[in-house]
Amino acid sequence: MIDVIRYVNSIGEEIAFGDGCWHYGETDIFDTSRAHRSIGGRITGFEEDIREMHLRVELEGPEEERKRLADVTSYDVRTGRPGRLWANGCSMSCWIPGISSSDWHQLDGMYTAELGVVSDDPVWVRAASVTLESRDDLVVGGLDHPHDYPHDYLYSSGASVVLENPFRLPAKCDIYIPGPCADPYVIIAGNRYQVLGSIERGQLLAIRGYGDREIVVRHSDGTERSLFDRRVTEDGARPFAEIPVGRSVASWSGSYNVEVVMYEERCSPW
Repeated sequence: MIDVIRYVNSIGEEIAFGDGCWHYGETDIFDTSRAHRSIGGRITGFEEDIREMHLRVELEGPEEERKRLADVTSYDVRTGRPGRLWANGCSMSCWIPGISSSDWHQLDGMYTAELGVVSDDPVWVRAASVTLESRDDLVVGGLDHPHDYPHDYLYSSGASVVLENPFRLPAKCDIYIPGPCADPYVIIAGNRYQVLGSIERGQLLAIRGYGDREIVVRHSDGTERSLFDRRVTEDGARPFAEIPVGRSVASWSGSYNVEVVMYEERCSPW
């Protein structure tokens, strides 16, 4: 049973259906549908098509909430940036381009609407986050990139922990490392994720392996600058590698925190 469905637009504005004055009724957003590929009468795989769905909602409250619904959903349609539907700890990228007001009783504050939901990536995504915390008791050294690398590539100085991918399949991941640090890296299951360069205090390195793959440094004012051309791609270093199922050793210099966010794609949020 899912009590609350939330829509969060691309700038963080939210409406919760099933909480407060908003409720939800009939919907097909939890249905599953996949197109298949075939060759010679044999199925060779499955893929996600654009899906059009609906969500029936009811308001028992002030007219301002009805106007807020229009504002929150229309922002994403106008900007072309998707929002997300949230249910049971999972989310799906989507837009709500249509609102059909089927029943509105202004005097008693009752309002019913059919929301048209469309997604070009109709999968429910669950995330699991692990933070590798910096260590004050370590002497860090031994990395002299990029001159003689990769010969001292696996220098053992630093910290290591066991990291677990709790999902059923290898997980795409995002990796975040705050500054200050130089040539920051983390090794997970033998694969090295590294960017060459300095990340200053107040900056954040983001290696985004889920969605649009990119490597950026985020500045304190929120702006981002690409460091894609500074990624390390030698043998054993794939910047967007998936994390294997189960437990893996994760190691890094120990002088900075590393946040690893793993993602699972599901056909439903159950």
